[in-house]
Formats: sequence, C-alpha cells, structure tokens
Amino acid sequence: MFTVVIPLYNKEKFISETIQAVLQQTFKNFEILLVNDGSTDNSLQKIAAFSDNRIKVISQKNKGVSAARNTAIQAASTTWIAFLDADDIWQPTFLEEIAHAIKEYPTNKIFATGRSLLFKDGLNRYDNPYLPPDGKTEIINYYKVISRYLPLVNSSNSVIHKSLFEEKGYFNIAQKKHEDHDLWMRLCINQQVVFINKNLSIYRKTETDAASKLIYEATDFNIFINTIKEIDQALNPQEKKYFKEYYNKFLVLTYIKNKHHYTLAERKTLFKNIKKLVTGKYAFLLNIISLIPIKNSYKILKTIKK
Repeated sequence: MFTVVIPLYNKEKFISETIQAVLQQTFKNFEILLVNDGSTDNSLQKIAAFSDNRIKVISQKNKGVSAARNTAIQAASTTWIAFLDADDIWQPTFLEEIAHAIKEYPTNKIFATGRSLLFKDGLNRYDNPYLPPDGKTEIINYYKVISRYLPLVNSSNSVIHKSLFEEKGYFNIAQKKHEDHDLWMRLCINQQVVFINKNLSIYRKTETDAASKLIYEATDFNIFINTIKEIDQALNPQEKKYFKEYYNKFLVLTYIKNKHHYTLAERKTLFKNIKKLVTGKYAFLLNIISLIPIKNSYKILKTIKK
C-alpha cells in the first residue's frame, strides 16, 4: 500500500537504524525504495546486510536529494508515497496510523504526523497553536499553520498520494535548500492536510544539517520567492492572509541572515523581488536594512526573532 522513499547519500552512520525503523512497522504492506545518490561511503554495504525482499535499491550518479526523491516517486509501485530521510526514524505505528487515517478520510491526499527533533541530549517536540489537540487527528490548513512558522509537512513525517505529484509537479531539482518547503506549498494548493498529532516521526539534528543551513544561496532564494508569488496568486482570501503572515517574516529574516554572503548585484535583485511581496512593518524593515551596513543587520535580526 505504501512506497517508503529514502534518498541516500553518505549516511552509513544512520541508514541501518532508519531501515530497521521501517521494517519494524506494525503495518507490513509496504515497499522501500532507497535511491543511492552516488554515495562514496559504506552506505550500500550497510543496506546489503538486510535480506528483506521489500527493500529495493536504485543507484544513480549524484544529482542531489530532490532528484533522488523524484526518481523514487516515479518508480513507486503504489499510490501512496511515504517520505523518510536516511538519518531519521519512525515510531513503530507510523504507517498503521496513516493507514487508519486514509480509511477515515478517503478523499484527502496529504497526511502528516506529529514529530520531534532529536538532539544529542534528547527530544524536542514540535508544537503550534493551530495543530489538533495532542493525540487527535483533524483536517487542517497548511497555510494557516505556517503563519506561525512551523512547517506542517516535512520529508520524514508525510504520506502523499502519487497523483498529486503528477498534477502539481515534483521536487525542484534546481533548488538546493528549501526544496521540500517549495514542494509542500505547491502541493497544498486546494488540498487540506490530515494531521495526526501523535509523536510518530523523529527528525535527527546532525552537525552536517546545521552547517548546511548556514548559507542560503541567492539562486535558491530567488526560486523560493518565485514560488511564493505563484502560490499567493492561487489562494483564497483567508489563505492569502495566513500565507502573507508567513512569508513577510520569512523573506525579511532570511534576507538579513544571508545578505553578507551575496554580491551587490544579488542583493539588489533579491531586494527588488522581496519588496514586491512584503508589506507593513516588514516592508519598512526591508527599506531600513538596505540603508545600514551589513554588520549591523544582525541587531535587526534579533529584534525580528523576538
């Protein structure tokens, strides 16, 4: 019933635990598609230790996580795509809970669960005032939830009907960061999310993850801005209100955090594109930021975070 999509690039330290978490699911009707995206470590040897015939490996030259996920989605033999990153894990009842929700909400195409962030010193449960009560399952609006800045869907807590990708597109292979958020925003147009607020998915916070998020390249940022423009035009008035709350803060905050990495030409282009979208106090902040030295931008950043 489910195709579990696992993109794999140099995760020998974690991949065995990730696979084991899938094999230990109480719901057994699934296949695992591991896309080896040109790994150079011992990841493939770790996979070879498993003999379960539900595990299938597709190897390709390194093209990035978006291309790896797209390869698996297109190769899937089922209609339900369950995403799991190669260093994350599920609780044993993750697929069982999703399967139950699909029966309860047969017309919906996007399902997600509660999740935690795993640090060295323990778990940190994600929370948001617009989520269902703890332990409950409800239909919720993606754009309403992200207005409070929590990305409702991620690449280890979601199950999505394959037809949605065929209808609305796949991961953007040109985008290296926020490629997942870019896709969720597109998929959720005219689609509500069935959210199971149980702690069923665990996202591992690694040092590599932290380092990779330090710089948001100008090309990626512009792609994301263009997606925001397209999404904003497609939403109803109430969703537009929620979505604007999200991207006003996100765009200005992200620009401040990363502007010192950009060339003058890149800063001018980003400033122009962002200015067309942001309003109110964020438009004012953007104008102020353009007038002050880069080194002083962090003071404003701290103010926005508060």
